[in-house]
Amino acid sequence: MPKVSAVMALYNTPYNYLKATVESLLNQTFSDFELIIIDDASNMDYEEFFANLNDERIKYSKLEKNAGPGHARNVGIRQAAGEYVAICDSDDIYLPKRFELQAKFFDENPDISLTSCTFRFSNRSKISHFPLNDKDIKAFMLFNSPLSNPAIMFRKNVFIENNLFYPEDTNFAEDYELWINAMFCRIKIANLKECLMIYTRRAGQLSKAKQETQIEMLKKLYKKILSHIGLDASQEQLDLHYNIYTGNFEQISSPDVISDWFDKIIEHNNGLLDEETLEENKKQTLDKYNKIKNRLFKIKIGANNLCLGKNLRLYIEQRD
Repeated sequence: MPKVSAVMALYNTPYNYLKATVESLLNQTFSDFELIIIDDASNMDYEEFFANLNDERIKYSKLEKNAGPGHARNVGIRQAAGEYVAICDSDDIYLPKRFELQAKFFDENPDISLTSCTFRFSNRSKISHFPLNDKDIKAFMLFNSPLSNPAIMFRKNVFIENNLFYPEDTNFAEDYELWINAMFCRIKIANLKECLMIYTRRAGQLSKAKQETQIEMLKKLYKKILSHIGLDASQEQLDLHYNIYTGNFEQISSPDVISDWFDKIIEHNNGLLDEETLEENKKQTLDKYNKIKNRLFKIKIGANNLCLGKNLRLYIEQRD
């Protein structure tokens, strides 16, 4: 029985991307794994591609009907024989020590059951910045997922025992909803500081209609997580929550609105989220709000912004 089961949902990925991804997985320094590939009824024929790789660790199967990435991953998770499940996308590059370092981390930290890592985009050299420890991750979860889904690893038995699977009724943020559900089950989470993945950016932009649908889906998840801590948020409050997350401070009338909203969250928090971390997040958000409100304009220069403040002084600001 392998130590790790790598699960990949596949749907019409171009061969050149898939080849690079699979090679990066087969060349991991940690070799005690199986690679379960669930083809979500692609229009492309991958049978010969995987047969030519001639690697007994690969277990490829094709679904008869397309049902979305959440369903395909769940099929793979249920087939997994490993102690740990590693989620992989079909077009990203995994650095050689990904499985080795994540499996070692779980071996050394038996209280943690869900982990991801830092990464960089294929078109940028800057490394992603996400919180590393459980309390900071869960506070961040109020606004979005601080976990990179294509680099997730979790303990299979813990997720099965808690009936934790990807939602299958959506093709957006299904991973974020799963991590919210895991948090509700009091599962401990961590991010590894090592960069273990290169996230592939492909050409093309989301349509405006699709973007709007995704924003509404995000707000539905906000309502879910806020209701769990005893807050029945109104649409106006959900809009405020989203504007805080995106830094859309032009839609927020004063810093008091931000302060009052964080205070309400802290007041209703039932111990799920760390109060000191929430207070620190409140402070950072207010600092960012005041900085932006006191800025006349900015010019992007590399990884920084050249800004002119209302005091007519120029200063350099690092972009997030």
